[in-house]
Amino acid sequence: MIAAVALKGLALARTIGALLKPLLPWIAAAVVGALAWHFLPAIGPADRLDRAAQESAAWKREAIDALGVARNWKASFTASETLRNREAADARKAVASEIDRCAARVAEARQSARVIERIVTKEPAYDQNRCPVRSLVDPDQLRQALQPDR
Repeated sequence: MIAAVALKGLALARTIGALLKPLLPWIAAAVVGALAWHFLPAIGPADRLDRAAQESAAWKREAIDALGVARNWKASFTASETLRNREAADARKAVASEIDRCAARVAEARQSARVIERIVTKEPAYDQNRCPVRSLVDPDQLRQALQPDR
């Protein structure tokens, strides 16, 4: 019985082989084409994988370059901000110094004005007829009025 089944299977295989014999060149070409399409780097999935790997490497290089540019920009920005803060502090100091100098000049002018006012509003001396008598202003007092700190 096994031999009969084997003979039937062999007969079937011969029949199928006889039917496929004219198609064998086409089948072989299809198998070779499929192998070439799959494994050759110029076509097929291998080519797509190769291109994807190249694109990935290019994106990675661009990302590294962009990161370097960003780090350089950050360093430049930090340096410029430090310089700007330093310049702003110097400007605040200069303004404070000018305010102090201006306040000192105003105080000096007020002191001078007080002395001049004392000289001008000083009660004049009167003679026996109750007429005002001219008198000279003390030069040291006048000098002090015009130049109080010197």
